[in-house]
Amino acid sequence: MKKTDKDFEKAIRNTLKGKKVPILVLDNRWHTLFPEGQKPSEVVELEKCVNILLKQQGHLVNELKELKKTKKKLMDGIVAGMNDTSVQSQKKKDNQQRLLLEIKERISEESDELMTIPSQIKRVNEDLLIVGAKYCFERLENGDRELQELTTEITALKEVLNEKSEYKAELEDSIDSAYSLMHGLLGHDIMNLFDKGKV
Repeated sequence: MKKTDKDFEKAIRNTLKGKKVPILVLDNRWHTLFPEGQKPSEVVELEKCVNILLKQQGHLVNELKELKKTKKKLMDGIVAGMNDTSVQSQKKKDNQQRLLLEIKERISEESDELMTIPSQIKRVNEDLLIVGAKYCFERLENGDRELQELTTEITALKEVLNEKSEYKAELEDSIDSAYSLMHGLLGHDIMNLFDKGKV
């Protein structure tokens, strides 16, 4: 009896518990599972989701690096101008502190967002693996059936080929014997006429 999709998904998810699954879109082995142009649309969509999440993660990592550099520059500027008490310097310090608070808030927000992405990638990547495994197992099952049919067909063709090869050999022997007998009985001159198609 065939398992339902839910049972299949549950079995795969249970098997994956505690195991680190490579990011499939980054693994060359994954792409060899699908013959050119035969990637199911569900696989294509999930791959797009994983790629979007990976790009988002990369963007956030780079953004956080830049924000932290900017934060350090602002803090260095604030420290450097601490002893300057002029009105213009105070305005500059106020502006720097406002920018510093904004940057700290952005760092906090983007750090929080960055913390959620790995679990999203893991979930979508596992969904992708489940869909890919289902496709692969169906392909294996259909391939086994097709292989059995081809094996049966090839065996039948081999039998026909053997029979025809045997018949060909018998026919060649029969023709050689008849030619040799006629050559012996009628002689060389008559057989030359036969060979030239005049008899």
